[in-house]
Amino acid sequence: MLRMNKRLVLGLALLLIVSARSAMAQAPDAQAVYKENCKSCHGINGVPPERERAKYKKLRTLGDSGFVANLSQDSIVKILTNGMDKNMKSFKDKLSADEIQAVAGYIKELAEKKKAG
Repeated sequence: MLRMNKRLVLGLALLLIVSARSAMAQAPDAQAVYKENCKSCHGINGVPPERERAKYKKLRTLGDSGFVANLSQDSIVKILTNGMDKNMKSFKDKLSADEIQAVAGYIKELAEKKKAG
């Protein structure tokens, strides 16, 4: 009986370890998703290229006037999900909820670096 309990505990521990590793392996690469979907307008480091600034007058550098840096991650998720005015399209049909959450965190990091720097 004691041997069976040890096997059960060991089996459950192994299952938890495998599940945790699997969950970590599936986390989206926020920087890669940003580069693929956001970089063309917002620039690699959150600074939009001149051609995009000329095209979209309201396009902001991440961290300008503290706009993005002062937003919560949830607010950034809402903008990515729903879009913002006619120029910022929604990504809800292009990115998964996990990818949107990851990119929002990455954008928040870029904005905070910009604000501090």
